[in-house]
Amino acid sequence: MNSSSHPISRRTVLSAGAGTAGLLVTTSTVGATSAVAAGIPWPKLRKSLVGTLYQPSTSAYAQVAHGTNPRYDGINPKAVARCVSTGDVAACIAFARRYAVPFTVRSGGHAASGWSTGTGLVIDTTLMNAITIDGAARTATIGAGARLIDVHRATTDQSLALPTGTCPDVGISGLTMGGGIGPMTRLWGLTCDRLVAATVVTADGKSQLVNPTRFAGLYFALRGGGGGSFGVLTSLTMSLDTMPAAIDSYSLSYPFSATPSVLKGFQSIVATADRRFGVEVQFRAVRSSGKINVTVRGDWAGPQSDVAAQVDALVTAIGVAPTTRSILHQSFVSSVLDHAGCGSFGSCVPGADITRVPGSATSSMVSTPLTDAGIAVFMQQLRNGLTVPGQTYTGATLDGMRGAVSDTTTSDSAFAHRDALFMVHYLARWSPNTPALDPRPFDQYVSGFRNAMTPYVGPSAYVNYQDPLIADYGNAYWPGTFDRLRAVKTNVDPTDLFHFAQSVPPA
Repeated sequence: MNSSSHPISRRTVLSAGAGTAGLLVTTSTVGATSAVAAGIPWPKLRKSLVGTLYQPSTSAYAQVAHGTNPRYDGINPKAVARCVSTGDVAACIAFARRYAVPFTVRSGGHAASGWSTGTGLVIDTTLMNAITIDGAARTATIGAGARLIDVHRATTDQSLALPTGTCPDVGISGLTMGGGIGPMTRLWGLTCDRLVAATVVTADGKSQLVNPTRFAGLYFALRGGGGGSFGVLTSLTMSLDTMPAAIDSYSLSYPFSATPSVLKGFQSIVATADRRFGVEVQFRAVRSSGKINVTVRGDWAGPQSDVAAQVDALVTAIGVAPTTRSILHQSFVSSVLDHAGCGSFGSCVPGADITRVPGSATSSMVSTPLTDAGIAVFMQQLRNGLTVPGQTYTGATLDGMRGAVSDTTTSDSAFAHRDALFMVHYLARWSPNTPALDPRPFDQYVSGFRNAMTPYVGPSAYVNYQDPLIADYGNAYWPGTFDRLRAVKTNVDPTDLFHFAQSVPPA
């Protein structure tokens, strides 16, 4: 079967802003927004930078002012510093401290919350995107502004690979700091589990090398503690795996009526299957057609001769024959591009080939199987999505976990959901042609979906889909690790310079 039989790509699903995957959200509390307009000496900052400072009167300001989600294009920074070095970042931090300028730090800009931009100074690391591969050591040193598509191109050129998400223009730094869930998670673990070392500009304006033996607390926090609370990440060193020669990608479609069987089978497989078998379930409610599409898909990284048996076991666990079934044997590079929705590396250029799609999102981390009652509520929420005016689609994606995720403990990293069976991404999208459409009905839908499911799945959430409506966010994102993160915050940023609505506060 060819790839055309596969469902909507993850890139199409996530490109509207998959939470903080790809950003360092950091809004300083020094000074109020009103101070931004009160004669800040921007020429001094401009002179201190090797990179470029953009202001509303500057040519190309519109191209650098905003993140990937156009619903937030009404938030206009007073200045955007396109940094090209750690020194530039340090100069921006020093300037913001001296003149009490609120600031935000951006790498990928994929903030479902909109927190990758602000009305003060945006410290943009996009151009800090150099990637150096050490083939002998199987490591990559990656600039904070590199996008996933850049990382995949550089690593696969050396027959190496890094587990990441799928959306091609997500930034590697934000993804890593929040965890990093994707197609190879069950086999290789989270992206944050591959962090060997990092360079971080801390609140004192100094550049620090961080690794397991140097600033060990900060190293712990960078592996799942979320972006924006502890400093500005300027580079990462990541451990790599040998790239598989080929991947078998499968896809199964089901009628919506089969949802109870699909969910029960999915939960069973995630808990017991070979870790080389990845699995996710997509539910897409499309108002224009009145249909809810159900797709089970994933990749098998074992021998091609075994893929049919693995898919058969999944179908048996579901207990219902799929409407369509396909298995595509392809190169690992082709599978990466397939997930990204790209025909080639050259056709996945952020800002040129990737459409900015407005949307809303939130999440749940699920550690115990859904009951029949929980499944019934889940199905009703999917039906409710068909009534949201203006949607192109609403729904949810369930990403299978465990496998290698549970190899690392919460003593080793801040990622707190090591026992999760799966992550649920609740989502709503509307047309890029109407980015200014009132987002409130979409926000109400996704938050209502999460709230309806919380009695059945618990309050935990994935920090890379930061949700402003989660009140007890510390215990939602970091159950069991939040207190340790607060202690790290006290050590590296006691005055809470790096602060935003859902940052880690000092102890």
